[in-house]
Amino acid sequence: MEALEALLRAGLPAKQGQARLEFAEPGLVLMCDGSLSVRLSLHNDDTGECAEQAVQLVPAGQTLGRTHAYVQAWVQSLPSLLACVVDRTGGRSMTPGMLEFSQVVLKDDQVQTTTQFLERFADPLVVEAWAAAADAINDEEWIRAVCRDLRLGEHADELVALRRAGIGLTPRRNGMAAGRTHLGGVPELPRGALWPHRQNHPMTLLAQIDLAETNRCDDERLLPPAGLLQIFADLTGNTAWDDLTHGPGVLVLTQPPQARDLVVTEAPTGTAILPHRAVIPVVDPSLPPLDSPFYHDLTGLDLAGDDPAHLSERLAAFNEFHPPLDDDDRPRHRLLGYADPLQDDPWRHCATTDPRTPPTQWQLLAQIDSEPDAQLGDNGLIYVFIPRDALAAGDFSRACGVWQMH
Repeated sequence: MEALEALLRAGLPAKQGQARLEFAEPGLVLMCDGSLSVRLSLHNDDTGECAEQAVQLVPAGQTLGRTHAYVQAWVQSLPSLLACVVDRTGGRSMTPGMLEFSQVVLKDDQVQTTTQFLERFADPLVVEAWAAAADAINDEEWIRAVCRDLRLGEHADELVALRRAGIGLTPRRNGMAAGRTHLGGVPELPRGALWPHRQNHPMTLLAQIDLAETNRCDDERLLPPAGLLQIFADLTGNTAWDDLTHGPGVLVLTQPPQARDLVVTEAPTGTAILPHRAVIPVVDPSLPPLDSPFYHDLTGLDLAGDDPAHLSERLAAFNEFHPPLDDDDRPRHRLLGYADPLQDDPWRHCATTDPRTPPTQWQLLAQIDSEPDAQLGDNGLIYVFIPRDALAAGDFSRACGVWQMH
């Protein structure tokens, strides 16, 4: 115990970006089941936030030699492990418990020495896979706990299966290196390419996404791993979203990662340009909102037929999984996952526009929210959906837009 605690104290504090991990008292504790627990504090030096938590460092059942090798490798790898947590969360709401994902390597009996553990920790793809798996396990445990509390235990398996790992787009903080992912502004297009139009209207760039940046958060691997994803919309007047008369109101382009002649392209005169806002991707898992088609077949939720008391109980239960959109939570920009309806069910709107695909087979591709200096109508949101089979095939021509506002 003393040797292991000395290892920890020698390796802490550890720092990566704005994240700083420190040793906290009472130190290393041997639990009654034979596992080792340590109390750690995780600081965000940008925001001043601090989370202190006792975390399981080593689960029960390990030999002393293997425990020592693992702890030594864990301490040496803390900067890269912290970097993974920061990348996936954007530095927000970090807790020391997020570092428990590294214990997955202990399930591999072939790994015994410090060098072997370090090799596993040095592979960023392996570390990200561990983190994604740990996130999914934590989410599943939370879903099942809520189901027990709300007497929905018989639906827990089905609700766990509905979880989707979305990607939040949060503002890039001062001091962070500039990336190619941004909302608004102008795109990088092939030299000489024509600006996208819808009939005679030049379209507005809603977002340009560097897929290499989002790939570390795309746990379901729904998007291409690299290249640029560019989302344009026609924001002109009341007919902007009359797809049947004017054609699709959104256009999704991709630029391949090997493209060498991409240049920042100025918009034609008269184009509505939204302010350039640099954003970073963060993991943002969610379950469907109540106003969606996913629960109807799942539970027989009958908004018209339920008695008031039963309806109130069910509404409270499902809102626990995906709280309604609140002005205090905005802006809420997202890729993948589930949409936050501002008015009614946008999935059914897509199915009406393209009846080939039922509502539950439409995948949110992007949700772009209004901001004080980037209003979309009357404080609205634009949702871009795509059939799941089209997304799997990389066919973005079938994307469908929905615009909701107050």
